[in-house]
Amino acid sequence: MYSIASDATLVSRASGRVLLAGTEADLDALRALVATLGHRARGQVFVEVPTAAEIDPIATPERVTVTWLPRDVRSGAMGTGLACAPGQALGRAVTAWIGEMSTGELELDGDEICVWLGQAVPAEHLAV
Repeated sequence: MYSIASDATLVSRASGRVLLAGTEADLDALRALVATLGHRARGQVFVEVPTAAEIDPIATPERVTVTWLPRDVRSGAMGTGLACAPGQALGRAVTAWIGEMSTGELELDGDEICVWLGQAVPAEHLAV
């Protein structure tokens, strides 16, 4: 099961895994959310940025991984030859992570996933 977090309080109280995702416009919020996580937190942070030059490491608890997604080295929709649109790489990463880490059944997954999506993430690229 998933709980959609709208603020830091819900993320900091998460008892299961966390999934935090945002673009460069959400970096301050992402950093603040990560700072609320306890040392036992586990999960994933995805940050989509225009270029690799904008990667600025984020300190996380030991079992939380940060993956940076620079748009300039990714393509848009397959077969179109278009560049990666803002939010597109993030949407693919979130969808893949949920597909890999969750069956959608609490009994099989063992715990809830607390999901926080940045305000700057275009809704058309996310299907959580």
